[in-house]
Amino acid sequence: MNLGKIGMLAGCLAVAAGCATQKESHTARTGVEQLLVSSAIDQSLDKVDLSALRRQPVFLETKYLDCVDKNYIIVSLHRRLLQQDAQLVDKPEQADVILEVASGGVGTDGQDMFVGIPEIPLPPPSPISIPRLAFVERKRLNGTAKLLVVAYDAKSKKPILNAGTTLARSDQNNWNVLGAGPVQSGSVSDEIAAADQKPDLTVTGMLGVAKRTLKADDKQPEVIPASQSEEKPTATFIPAQSGAEARPAP
Repeated sequence: MNLGKIGMLAGCLAVAAGCATQKESHTARTGVEQLLVSSAIDQSLDKVDLSALRRQPVFLETKYLDCVDKNYIIVSLHRRLLQQDAQLVDKPEQADVILEVASGGVGTDGQDMFVGIPEIPLPPPSPISIPRLAFVERKRLNGTAKLLVVAYDAKSKKPILNAGTTLARSDQNNWNVLGAGPVQSGSVSDEIAAADQKPDLTVTGMLGVAKRTLKADDKQPEVIPASQSEEKPTATFIPAQSGAEARPAP
């Protein structure tokens, strides 16, 4: 069998074993990419305790915030301040507290992993290569948000809140096994499944149900020792009458 037939056979096997997926979006960024960033931002801000600013006039300083989706960070902080009954003011002179927020890193990245046979170029003069044959393939997308939030008194400049940096990551995994898939997992997939009220009958949805069921089964009921659950009988004595001995009640 010559090299040309070998290359054609390997190509047919690769097509039969799996299929290629293409990233497509009708906007500048895909919806999954935006969800990765916003989910990481939510998790990062959830680590900041704003209870010290409760019912105080607060000015949010955003000049140090330079990242993608900065408006989402600003509005998310507004919502959290309003949950503390804080008063949002437009100027620093009107505030008792200055709240500053800065970004240390907000964005997305990804990694590809596969188990199989890599692409093999055929020796010259053949211009073709034996395509890659992946038995298991994973495409992982990550969202990262590192934020810094501080608050201080508007007049004395004394610190009120110094939460330090908060770092959070979100993820989305797409798995393909011998061409079957993609099966999705990760924090973004869980968030979408929780928000979607329709039953998910895909492989991903069924795996999510199985995962939640296993987590519920792992919670073992509390076992109360028999020595604590059974009450020990107590003896009740009937007062002795004249001429009779005291005896325990039956």
